[in-house]
Amino acid sequence: MLYWIWLTTRKGIGNRTIQKILSCFETPQDVYHAGEAEYRRAGLTPKEIEALLDKSLEEPRQILRSCARKEIHILTLQDVAYPQRLRNIEDPPAVLYYTGVLPALDDEPVIAIVGSRHCSPYAMACAKRLGYQIAMSGGIVVSGMAHGADAMAMTGAIPTGRMVIGVLGCGLDIVYPAKNRQIYNDLRAHGCLISEYPPGTPPRGSNFPVRNRIISGLSCGVVIVEAPAKSGALITAQHALDQGRDVFVVPGNAGVTTCAGSNRLLKEGAALVEDGWDVMQEYEHLYPDRIRRYSAKSTFAGAKEAPRQYLREENEEEDAFFPPSEPEQIRQTPAVTEQQTVASPTAGKRRSDKKSVDKEKSDGYIDVQAILDRVTPDEKKILLQLERPLCLDELAAACGMDTSAVLASLTMLEIKQYIRRLPGSRYELARDQS
Repeated sequence: MLYWIWLTTRKGIGNRTIQKILSCFETPQDVYHAGEAEYRRAGLTPKEIEALLDKSLEEPRQILRSCARKEIHILTLQDVAYPQRLRNIEDPPAVLYYTGVLPALDDEPVIAIVGSRHCSPYAMACAKRLGYQIAMSGGIVVSGMAHGADAMAMTGAIPTGRMVIGVLGCGLDIVYPAKNRQIYNDLRAHGCLISEYPPGTPPRGSNFPVRNRIISGLSCGVVIVEAPAKSGALITAQHALDQGRDVFVVPGNAGVTTCAGSNRLLKEGAALVEDGWDVMQEYEHLYPDRIRRYSAKSTFAGAKEAPRQYLREENEEEDAFFPPSEPEQIRQTPAVTEQQTVASPTAGKRRSDKKSVDKEKSDGYIDVQAILDRVTPDEKKILLQLERPLCLDELAAACGMDTSAVLASLTMLEIKQYIRRLPGSRYELARDQS
């Protein structure tokens, strides 16, 4: 563990570089004991070599002592308990720090809920209600600890008794923002707090966009409640798309600044959701023993009312990175009631709860053998695995390929109309049109 922490605390050595280094050296201990010549042979830059030649173990030892004192646990990429879902992203954290109880996330329907820190009272009420409904339906809610939509989603999920996960952009011994101390304490006692930053790391503005890839990486899907054109929530959505996760969006009022980014996602094909079951039904076939329908009409005391002080509270470090768009206009926009939700071309269309996703007749699908000479080797591997619908992670494991490579090949196969995408980010062979 000492050498993992030493490697991840070298200045200028990021997660992608660590992956490159570990492909040349078996363990961080081997990296530590290597010399300049070996670093050169590994293709490292002069700055990277200089960072690795700093062999001081004082900082890693201090971090280990701090973790032991503050009951902070550590996971590395090579640990069995490290979430496979997160390991499959392009740049997984080499080390994860966590406090509380870390569930077996790969066996659970994990749903991220994120949104603007300067959102409307309507959006905060939606986030709180969605957090509650998704948790009551069997989902694990994950979010950041920011004010606004993130905090309200966690506030809604915590009373259900289900696991709730917070991903921080600072060390786990720092409560940030300070006014979310109660949520922090609840998650530390009954949920889980995660960070890739060691104890003592301050909440720098640049940490939060990087943190967002972990939120989406842990999740099956990401729900965007309300987001302006430039926001951390949209960065999370982009990470989700890059990682092959589903993106869901709560529709917002047209012309309102805080809804511009999330409404754009709807135009680009994100799934429109109005309640928690709209999200959870997409994963019912994957987790039949975990997910149960919970009435969207059911709620709890206070779910429709969001604390108005959240509108004026700010996260100083995050605000420096994502300045609020026209804050005065946001505060003057009247709250929208649930009955006045913006009309959408798809709002009246309800997906059927019954989905026919299994093949009825094998001869209704394209003949894979007939098209193998028209595809790349990677595409061939994928086609030969699609005897039944599979999700991205299942395909990556079955083909022995990186998730990013599988996703790129799936995109090309969809363009060629050899496969089609099903709800829940599963893929199957296309129908034979002949």
